[in-house]
Amino acid sequence: MPRYFFDVQDGEGVFVDDIGLELSGMDAAIREARRALADMVRDVLRDESAREVLIRIRDGAEGPVVLSVTLTTELPEQG
Repeated sequence: MPRYFFDVQDGEGVFVDDIGLELSGMDAAIREARRALADMVRDVLRDESAREVLIRIRDGAEGPVVLSVTLTTELPEQG
């Protein structure tokens, strides 16, 4: 089974995954990255300065694939 690496980039920097996960293929890696992004969104919502979180999937053959979530907070105009 191929090993996939999930590097995370957010407002604090880039965190390189040196361990990775063995998964059946890129589709499974994308599903795993989507689950991880959903968990990270909760943390991003707590931090008002964070605006974007992305995961870069590396595998050495099919990748890299980038999945990103961007969050924007806008206050309504005061009338």
